[in-house]
Amino acid sequence: MKVGRVTRVDGIQVSATFYERLQPFLIRNGKPAASPRINSFVKTNVGLDSVICQIVGEHEAEFDKISSVSHAEQAAPVGAFVVDLEVRGYIANDVFKGGLRCLPIVGASIETLSGKELAMLYSSHGSKPMRIGRSLFDETNDVYIDAGKLIASHIGVFGNTGSGKSNTLASILNKYSSLIPSGSSNARIIVFDLNNEYGGDAIVLSEQKTIYHLNTRVKTVQPGMGIPLDINALSEDSWGTILRATQKTQMPIVRRAFWSWKNRTQADFIAELQQSLVDKRSALFFTLRNYCDGMVNGIEDLAYNNGSSGFYYTTTTVSHAANKYINSDRDIDTISIASTVTHLNEFYLWLAMETARAAESGINFEFVQPLLPRAKAVIRDLGKLFSHTAGAPLDSLFKDKNIAVIQLADVNASSREMLPSLLAELVMQDAATSKGDGTPHKITTLVIDEAHNLLGYDAEQSDLVHDNTLRVFERVIKEGRKFGVFLCLASQRPSDISPTITSQIHNYFIHKLVNPNDIERIRRTVSFMGEGSLAMLSALGQGECIVSGPSLYMPQFVYIEQLNEANQPNSSDLDLFGVEGILTDNTPEVWEF
Repeated sequence: MKVGRVTRVDGIQVSATFYERLQPFLIRNGKPAASPRINSFVKTNVGLDSVICQIVGEHEAEFDKISSVSHAEQAAPVGAFVVDLEVRGYIANDVFKGGLRCLPIVGASIETLSGKELAMLYSSHGSKPMRIGRSLFDETNDVYIDAGKLIASHIGVFGNTGSGKSNTLASILNKYSSLIPSGSSNARIIVFDLNNEYGGDAIVLSEQKTIYHLNTRVKTVQPGMGIPLDINALSEDSWGTILRATQKTQMPIVRRAFWSWKNRTQADFIAELQQSLVDKRSALFFTLRNYCDGMVNGIEDLAYNNGSSGFYYTTTTVSHAANKYINSDRDIDTISIASTVTHLNEFYLWLAMETARAAESGINFEFVQPLLPRAKAVIRDLGKLFSHTAGAPLDSLFKDKNIAVIQLADVNASSREMLPSLLAELVMQDAATSKGDGTPHKITTLVIDEAHNLLGYDAEQSDLVHDNTLRVFERVIKEGRKFGVFLCLASQRPSDISPTITSQIHNYFIHKLVNPNDIERIRRTVSFMGEGSLAMLSALGQGECIVSGPSLYMPQFVYIEQLNEANQPNSSDLDLFGVEGILTDNTPEVWEF
């Protein structure tokens, strides 16, 4: 149906005059049909192709009034209905394509789209279309995206609290997981669950995923409760970062300790300890006694004579007499590593030895000493987070499932930030190794909800662990694609996230945003967002969002339906006064007459 004509073309900006003011609906083939309105689509033909335009504005332009007629005698002004359009693409050979190959011609007719043509706009032409919701401005049409171009991409879901972003994130992951063939290990999802919202049946049924409920607040954890990991996979740089080692004085100690840990044995450690006793070097002895309590057996009865007479035993046993000085290996009782010392603890012992050596070399002990209490705390937490399994591949994390949920709400702040960056680094390392010189044969998606808590950026503040977290995830989003590693994040504050990360996202799901800084970040990083769309962000309702990226030919306003209640994340608003509201008074009402 012809409704107007093109009056101006300026790049993708097009103006048209409609023949009459549009009514709420049109009659097409004897049946009412939706009338063109803001954000709906119309077409104009150029040769055999149809240029598709989106209505972005409308106004009434008054005709010039006759100046010779007195003001009182002038009739009411008569107006023309003017519509502002933007080119979105074209239909050629019954296929819609985004781009500017065709532009409208001044004077050409403006027509409404047929049902078949509308379906082209809302459908994906990829090999695996995936329904994500329905059109916000044409509820009769479902919106489909190219699943391949969504899954193999970096995804950003943004929106204020209560806008529906968590449901959108969970819905994407739910649909993604349904496309993974049963038993396949070629597609994996790791969810870093900062607030323990994705346990139970959230996203998928609990039996379809592996959940790690991590807790550093308990004294001990049951064996096997941590993430299975070969601790040896951690690099010396990783150790330096998580220990917050200073580059000049402490990092060399970490590197030497790391090398000894990887290449030497407990027997080597004991031999060096014994030699230090014979040589009357006290630094290692006092370091072990002060910072490694209970980790080395056989030194508890030793004392040191500051008059340089060396070490001696303070008690009498079968093997030695009290006050007996150590002058050779034969004077030393059996010294051993305690049976409770774990593989992680062994690293700590080598760190203590290298710290003592640094002090012996003349480095001020106060410069290197802080490394040890930090290391003790970090290693204690690592022992609660990971279950060391020598030779364990990264795939063991999933336990034959495709989704692993890492719950971090009960993990202290430093470890909550440290663990995702460690795992992300290992994922990148594993992906690069498995890829080799060929193309990736598997993909891994790293998911972070409330990403501003983990990937927040503040140029005025610097912390070694946080800076490393940003570095790792910035590398993932810049280089991960060629290794099959992708980032999917959700946040209510996109302006707080590293600009490097937000600018590298491929597919955007943008819900309601009202903060000017957040809207400005979207304006600067999302090229498709015009001023009209930006202005609408603050008016979007719950579940409504703008979707754009390679998975769609053009941006779409979409309503994302709620997942089944069982699959929804545990992030719903509090029910205060409902049937089960926390402030509901269930006392029976008493009627008085």
